[in-house]
Amino acid sequence: MILAVDIGNTTTEIGYVKDLDKIETLKFKTDHEKTIDDWLINFSFFLNFYNLDKTNVNKIYISSVVPQVEEKITEALKKLLNVNPLLIGKDVKVPLRINYENPLEVGVDRILNAFASINITNPPLIAIDFGTAVTFDVVNKNSEYDGGLIFPGLESSVNCLFSKTAKLPKVKIEKPSNIVGKNTISSIQSGIYNGYLSLVEGVISRIENEYKCKFNIILTGGHGKIISESLNMPHIFERYLPMKGIYFLDKYLRVGF
Repeated sequence: MILAVDIGNTTTEIGYVKDLDKIETLKFKTDHEKTIDDWLINFSFFLNFYNLDKTNVNKIYISSVVPQVEEKITEALKKLLNVNPLLIGKDVKVPLRINYENPLEVGVDRILNAFASINITNPPLIAIDFGTAVTFDVVNKNSEYDGGLIFPGLESSVNCLFSKTAKLPKVKIEKPSNIVGKNTISSIQSGIYNGYLSLVEGVISRIENEYKCKFNIILTGGHGKIISESLNMPHIFERYLPMKGIYFLDKYLRVGF
């Protein structure tokens, strides 16, 4: 049985990946103050929640953008399951050509999303992840990672607005009923939602103009679903894109393409 761990800046997702139609996950806060034992408790809770036998776990993959936390999680998993986790990007490489000035600068989460997307739809494609940051990752027609764009995430923008102003409240991110807000809260909500919606549509259009071709679009991440509801162009919303990336990577390592 494969366990997949996706360590992000805000949350850490633990997943049990049986096949593409059987993915069970739980999310925990990525807290730098958590100890190895704290993470051990989180992993034990996950196993109990899905009634999984820990003796059946024979492989663990970790995708991480938080080195300080990945070390504790690695030790917790060793302690709980007696299995050495494989760190993606270090212990195993994603089989994807990277056309970046310095390939080591690209976060493993972005490469994994691009790799997963290639296995879901045909390139050229753009994978857009709505997390702490909003990332656009471009795969060209030759299935090569070409680079992308990085923006502050929706929640990051709300937090910045709240912390840098005296009177603006912190609001919940949701789809507004009208584009023109009638009070401060609805005005902020519309600004965030419709602003990012227009950002996505505009950036995709600019990329397609630069490459002179149409791209397949995949959305994922915490706020990907709400943007997907109003995105005015063909696309796929893939809730478990990072987990599926790990599934496809394991399959590649076992049997190849």
